[in-house]
Amino acid sequence: MLTILFDVISRRFITTGSVAIQELEWHFHGALFLLCLGFTYIKDAHVRVDLFRENFSNKTHHIIEISGCLFLLLPYCAIVIYFGIEFTLRSYLSAEVSAAANGLPMRWIIKSLLPFGFFLLGLSAISVILRSKDDIDG
Repeated sequence: MLTILFDVISRRFITTGSVAIQELEWHFHGALFLLCLGFTYIKDAHVRVDLFRENFSNKTHHIIEISGCLFLLLPYCAIVIYFGIEFTLRSYLSAEVSAAANGLPMRWIIKSLLPFGFFLLGLSAISVILRSKDDIDG
């Protein structure tokens, strides 16, 4: 928030801008998104497009949720984590910096949030599976 406020004030009133500040804003947005994926999924606050779900029973909802986690979400998380680690490592080893002349250094820091965020999402999927299994059994 302070980064955005500083960027807006400096552009509007001081008529200077900073590429690094703009990149930092994007990095904060990316970090916020990646680190909140798992939390949002556990709280069932994510966006759903449910055309048929309202017609199904509670048990059917849980079976669909478990199936989706096991066959779609967890494999997808595993793939993103696997390639995300390689992506981050390559960035770290090459000492990747921003393409902009005045951009941020150490690009690997933001890239490391990709596998970490999907790891948290995978843990959330396991939690949802266990919770749905308990709801079916109990």
